[in-house]
Amino acid sequence: MEHIDGGRVRRHLFGDRLPRWTVIGSVVGLLGLASVAFLLGVGVRLYDFRGWLVIVPGTAVIAGILGAGLVPTVGTLWLISLWGYAFPPLVGYLSGEWMGAGRYTSPRMLGFAYGSARAELLGGLETSVNFGLALAVLVGTTGYVAGSVIRWMATRIRSA
Repeated sequence: MEHIDGGRVRRHLFGDRLPRWTVIGSVVGLLGLASVAFLLGVGVRLYDFRGWLVIVPGTAVIAGILGAGLVPTVGTLWLISLWGYAFPPLVGYLSGEWMGAGRYTSPRMLGFAYGSARAELLGGLETSVNFGLALAVLVGTTGYVAGSVIRWMATRIRSA
């Protein structure tokens, strides 16, 4: 049985510097692009089923393949969740163009709606902490482990 030392655990938790910053920078860049697109009126739906089905798990698997670390992986996935639940209502709140069922409201997976822009924003923040963080941990851990296994298998195949 192989001995697991602190350095190996730290590398799996926090990753190597370049892959870690590559994943963080990519997600921040994606969210920046999504923010500009949203402000220009494009229907950006990172938090829809397609986003959580493709972009989020794909990010986790790529982070695992690169060895970016579990903590940065979960953190970036939660950042995507936070953006989806809080950015649209924040824009509506700050611009004063909030409406009950418009593009400035946060996604309502449970079918509820808030009565004001401020309540919509606070509800989006609460949902991203309660639901988004748990989902980021679950999807991030699963995807990161899958990516790590792919990286491990590729290393074994190359060395054989």
